[in-house]
Amino acid sequence: MIRLKIVHIEDYFDPEAGYQINELLKKSYHTNDKYFLITSTDMSPFHKNVDEKKDQEFEIKNDVKIIRLKPIFKISSRLLLKEMNKTIKKIDPDVVFMHGIGDFKDLYLFRKKKKYKIYRDCHMSWVASKNKFRKIYYFLYKITFSRIINNTNKYEKIFALGREEYEYLKKIGIKDNKIDFLYHGYDKNIMYFDENGRKNIRDKYKILEDEILISYIGKFNYSKRPDLIFDILDNLDSQYIKEKKIKLLFIGQKDEEYMEKFNKKMNQIEKDKDLEIIIDEAKPFNELKNYFSASDICIFPEETTLSSIHAQVCLNPVIMKNHTSNKERVMNNDNLYDKNDLKKASIILKRIIDNKEYIKEKNKKYADQLLEREYSNQIKKLESYFRS
Repeated sequence: MIRLKIVHIEDYFDPEAGYQINELLKKSYHTNDKYFLITSTDMSPFHKNVDEKKDQEFEIKNDVKIIRLKPIFKISSRLLLKEMNKTIKKIDPDVVFMHGIGDFKDLYLFRKKKKYKIYRDCHMSWVASKNKFRKIYYFLYKITFSRIINNTNKYEKIFALGREEYEYLKKIGIKDNKIDFLYHGYDKNIMYFDENGRKNIRDKYKILEDEILISYIGKFNYSKRPDLIFDILDNLDSQYIKEKKIKLLFIGQKDEEYMEKFNKKMNQIEKDKDLEIIIDEAKPFNELKNYFSASDICIFPEETTLSSIHAQVCLNPVIMKNHTSNKERVMNNDNLYDKNDLKKASIILKRIIDNKEYIKEKNKKYADQLLEREYSNQIKKLESYFRS
């Protein structure tokens, strides 16, 4: 089999995270192809700096070459990377997979068609599309970039990561024959329920087996709003919290400005409800299965997150807001509450606790329903495109 040179381009990359780009690169060692990642030196979404040692560890473990370029400028979260074209040309790839759409990488559409295949994907959902000028943007993209995409083969295919992402692509004018699905998922060798991991983490935090651990594992910022979990718990009676032996665990990267709001709420509910709250730093992705396994219930109150899939694979019921992306990802839709209806979220939480729906065995059926999202299936699909 011919060995392909495949370049992934992602504006932001954290080698310790568990995003789709990480998983696609980790699976690359199952093929004979040579993988490259072009990314930026900007680590602001992860609230950290570039760690060359971590990059090197990822490269060695996964046989991937990471190339970090400085951004020339940044608009919103979109980056224009210095010497990106020159870097691609030097690699002389067979395939280039540019992650995301509606950014500076689309300028390639105004160039002569490249000899290598170009693929894109779409991570955008309505819940994340908040720019007040978005309707103007949709129109302008539709009459410029989308016309080129639909009428040429400069982009081979654009992958939607879910139904909302598909709807977004349709909104900006992409035709169906240019779209396929590449769902968010998980690696079964990294993310699974681990009984020993559960015991070790609960021992670490001194959580007894008859205590109920409600967890949030993700970013601490104004988009994800983990502080809303305090509002959900605030609707429960103090005596109920005490009788059910409820504790909270928060783990993740923290935005300092947001933490002022978070800590203020946390201090208040600790006082009002006599609630034990554990806060810890972000953990390497390959350790997260232990923290999800140690949890009993997970709540992600804002937007959508890949962690919802990881939590369910580790046999947790997940409570989230009711919108299209979460309907796809949360296998038990009874655990979704309407926008801003935190009272309903509290009722859902109480139902799960009272009915003991957090017992691991009861959640295995939901984990099984996620098997089609396992990343080895996604890699096979990509390989068939790359070699077609």
